This record gives sequence, structure tokens and C-alpha cells, in this order.
Amino acid sequence: MAHDAEIRNLVEQACVEFERDLRAFLWGVLRDEHLVDEVFQRTVIKAIEACSAVNPQTIRGWLFKIALNEARELKRGMSRRIRLQKAVWESNASALELDSADGLQFIISVEEEDAVRIALARLDQNYREVVIRRVQKGQTFATIAAEMNKPLGTILTWMRRALIDLRDMNEVRRLSDE
Repeated sequence: MAHDAEIRNLVEQACVEFERDLRAFLWGVLRDEHLVDEVFQRTVIKAIEACSAVNPQTIRGWLFKIALNEARELKRGMSRRIRLQKAVWESNASALELDSADGLQFIISVEEEDAVRIALARLDQNYREVVIRRVQKGQTFATIAAEMNKPLGTILTWMRRALIDLRDMNEVRRLSDE
């Protein structure tokens, strides 16, 4: 048990020691300050969760590998969110503006909109609020945190958990597969 505490302490110290280098690396991959903050936070969490797997001799490289994997996962998630967001916005087209050739697409859009609405309704209220503010209103995480009077880390965690919950919902999984 004491060994686990020592390893965890070592990982935490390494996260602090290499923070500047990790952030510079993530900036090169992501090119967005807010995304760098988010991925750095995910990296620290993941590193602490997996600290039992670290070799103290290669801890710096191990942290960079975690950071790269988290950045790639974020990019994949963003791609899924963009497809989902596109489905939501396209589904808002008025039925009156459609001609008969667009009828099938309108039916599919209505189904997508219903799937998104059902999935959002199933989320925890706080998670749903963060998702709506971020996706539909386009607010930054910092703005959401300020307006909801919550720490930025809490907002990022709620968004992460919401995305995990949404990814696991059949309604959204079906949209992602299409």
C-alpha cells in the first residue's frame, strides 16, 4: 500500500514537473488553448488512475504517450460531435421548404432530431446544461463555468461524463454508425 502511495506521488510530481513541456506538445497537436487545458487535465487524471503501470525510469515518455492518446481521443470525439451537431442543425429545416425529393431526408432528419432529444433528456441535468451551452450556444468552457458559478474542472468533468454517457446511449450510437 505504501508503495502505491509512493508511485502515485511520483506521478503527481512528474505531472507538475513536465506540465510546461506537455502543454507545449499538446499545443502542437491541438492548436487551441482550451483544448490543451482539457487534454492536459485528462492526461493528469489518466496518469494518476494508471500510476501502477508506470516505470519510474520512463515516466516522462509515458506521460507524453498518455497525452497523445488523450488528444487523439478528443479529436475523434470532436469529429463525432460535429457529425451529431450537423444532424441536429440539419434536422431543424422546415417541412414547408422541402420538395418531394427531400421527403426521405426530412424523415431521417426528424428521426435524428428525436434521437438527440431523447438522449439529451436522459442525461443528468448538470451534464445536459453543459452540453447545450457548449454545442448549441457555442459557449467556451470558461464562460460556462463562470455563468454556472462552478470551477472549470467541474464543467470539463461534466462534459466528459456527458459525452461518455451519450456515446453509450443506443440513440446516439446509431447516429454515429450512420
